[in-house]
Amino acid sequence: MELRLGNGCLISDQLVTDEESVQINYLTMTSGEDGKIIGERQTPWPCRIHPLLDLITLVMCIVVTWSVLYMFFDMTPNSALASVMLLVLCSWACGKATGLVGLPPLLGMLLAGMVLANTGHYVGDHNVFQPHIINLREVALTVLLVASGLSLDASMLRKLSFVVFQLAVLPCVTETIAAAIVTHYLMGLPWIWGILLGCILSPVSSAVILPALLDFKQKGLGEDKGIITLVMAACSFDDIFAISAFGVCLSVIFAQGSWEKDAIRGPIEIALGLGAGIFWGLIVGYIPHKCEKSLNLKRAYILTAGGLFMTFASKKLIDFPGAGPLAIITAAFVAAICWKNNDSFSEEVENKANKVWDLLEPLLFASIGTEIRLMYISMDLIINASILLAITSLVRVLTCFFVLRNTNFNLREKIFVNIAWLPKATVQAAIGPIALVYARNNHDETQIAYAFDVLAISVLAIVITAPIGAIFMTLRGEYLLRPRY
Repeated sequence: MELRLGNGCLISDQLVTDEESVQINYLTMTSGEDGKIIGERQTPWPCRIHPLLDLITLVMCIVVTWSVLYMFFDMTPNSALASVMLLVLCSWACGKATGLVGLPPLLGMLLAGMVLANTGHYVGDHNVFQPHIINLREVALTVLLVASGLSLDASMLRKLSFVVFQLAVLPCVTETIAAAIVTHYLMGLPWIWGILLGCILSPVSSAVILPALLDFKQKGLGEDKGIITLVMAACSFDDIFAISAFGVCLSVIFAQGSWEKDAIRGPIEIALGLGAGIFWGLIVGYIPHKCEKSLNLKRAYILTAGGLFMTFASKKLIDFPGAGPLAIITAAFVAAICWKNNDSFSEEVENKANKVWDLLEPLLFASIGTEIRLMYISMDLIINASILLAITSLVRVLTCFFVLRNTNFNLREKIFVNIAWLPKATVQAAIGPIALVYARNNHDETQIAYAFDVLAISVLAIVITAPIGAIFMTLRGEYLLRPRY
């Protein structure tokens, strides 16, 4: 078999890579000595696009989009929709800029949202599109959790199940206790308010760590010992445990209801999340049939749409918000097992979820950045919060090392797990302001003052830990996970 170039050149065992020496018009395959053509394929040489042309294309896309939105919604530069578009564009641009200098893109996206919110160019509280942005944030997290669930390794998860439980609970408990002690003696907060703050600070941010974990998994790093699976699986349980404890503290402080009822919310949320996830995962695992056309597209859509329903239903219908994320990651995990068992698993489903995530990522992190209001922060509070975060992070690290003591992870891998277990963002942005809302409704000035401190420290936790954790995972994660030979 020979390869015949359109210009008449014959190539058998030689790869042409030089554009200057050979101009390829088309490629034909010949069989035998008669030179009979058995196939032909047009293969133009890949063109090189000047960065300026790429920029011009981007500007054209923005102008055309603006024009269409103006015709549909009368979108003037000062309108609410224009501020949303500005938020997304600045987030995307800052993400690209930080990526070019070797830093995680989410850092630039967070910064863009924070700057726009604190300079008055984006006011989320008065933006009519803010509820839709919050819903799109949930869509982005759902897509991210679907991709994470598809990436879990069943055999490793079975092997590390007890470690997953310990990693989800013990660091959360010790960090909460440390936060209560430090805030009581350093800032004068009552014990119950300190525990409430600890419950806010202790959950890790899946939105910060999961993109990096998925990137490492695609590179084949950390899979031999199940490190990526361990962190992904523990992340959901960690959030559920902390949010459930937060609800108990909120009930005690504001006498909102029976604290005994809130205390059993955690186990109920776990049971509901696992049950709904297994049920939906089994359905998607066998419907659609593996012989259907556009199989992967249908699977990706059905799995993600079901995940979205579980996310919103867990909040609006049954008031168990922690069950939704657990159900999503469980459904994706169970569906992947079913696909593997009937020899129809394809990474294309995960790839489609990743593409949707790439589109929604700028909006997610920019909207989190808009929650960071610098007006709540004073220098004394910055100093106290820095001391608090340093002590609680140290306690968390020591607890993580204790949990991992009997695993076969080496020191570098244990350090990686600790780094992944530090960033705060999504949960803190979501539940940080809740205590202030309750305090204002009670018109209690003392409670309002405590709630302001809780909110400000939650904001500082995002500002300090999210960038540090993301930078370390991006710059040193690959080194820490790379095996030694």
